[in-house]
Amino acid sequence: MRKVFISWYFMKCQIFHSRMSKIDDKFMAQALKLAVLGGRSVAPNPMVGALIVKNLPGRPAGDRIIGKGWHQKFGGPHAEVNAIKSVRCKADLRGATLYVTLEPCRHFGKTPPCMNLIESVGITRVVCGSRDPFQKGRRPSEITFISGPIAKKCRELNKFFFTWVTRKRPYITVKIATSADGFVAGHNGEHIHFTSRAQDKYVHQLRAQHQAIMVGSGTVISDNPSLTVRYIIGKDPLRIILDSRKRVSKNAKVFKNKNYLHITKRTPLKTLFRQLAARGIASVLVEPGPTLYASLKKVGLIDALIVLKGSKKIGLV
Repeated sequence: MRKVFISWYFMKCQIFHSRMSKIDDKFMAQALKLAVLGGRSVAPNPMVGALIVKNLPGRPAGDRIIGKGWHQKFGGPHAEVNAIKSVRCKADLRGATLYVTLEPCRHFGKTPPCMNLIESVGITRVVCGSRDPFQKGRRPSEITFISGPIAKKCRELNKFFFTWVTRKRPYITVKIATSADGFVAGHNGEHIHFTSRAQDKYVHQLRAQHQAIMVGSGTVISDNPSLTVRYIIGKDPLRIILDSRKRVSKNAKVFKNKNYLHITKRTPLKTLFRQLAARGIASVLVEPGPTLYASLKKVGLIDALIVLKGSKKIGLV
């Protein structure tokens, strides 16, 4: 009888855990959609979404969303605070579950600790999509961390933030465009536009997602790019021009407005990226020429490499 009872109990626990995991994943996926709304407005802070869920008396069976919120701008209230504020009847918060894509803060920063507020309103269960690298020490018992594909998406959403905090530098995305036969420039190094309109739109989405865009002096001299966001609605990144030999003309398009950083002093790349991180820049898109690309690769400063291959062939053989 004892063995049968233990088996039955274990099976029941597994079924309950499986059901709770599916419910948790369902609500976390919705919180993730809210988190994305923060976009670059919250940088270098993370994008965070939150849902408050409860099975209310007198309502049809099943958990109901009673509050939702997201981190809307840098320095503003966190997602958890906005979600709590959105609940009409504050008494409903007692015994509720909070789903949040990133672990609630327990320290004083630009805002008070969210965990204090969560506990004070009576929320008894907190389900998190990812851990906050700022949080140290023992975590409260009411916090549960999910795993699996949704948790991976929560971490991926804030890869810029996690790199900025843990490595003390921005997340570095390198974008390269090549011809169909693998060349990055035409005869004698002249600039050729390889990519399609759809690929161009994707590049401008990348620019809008990153806080800064970096190029070397050779790219500015040969291409004279604007490095702005076009084709889509988005905020222009800070333009960083590496020009230690001071070759770039003052009339170049990159200097058309004040949103640029002209680096004329020779600075090791690792030092430069640490300096950018200290300025609150958590993400940089690099559109390099061969020299800058080789330098980044040599010192291991490429977090993501995106190669866009066009349909044109150069045939330099």
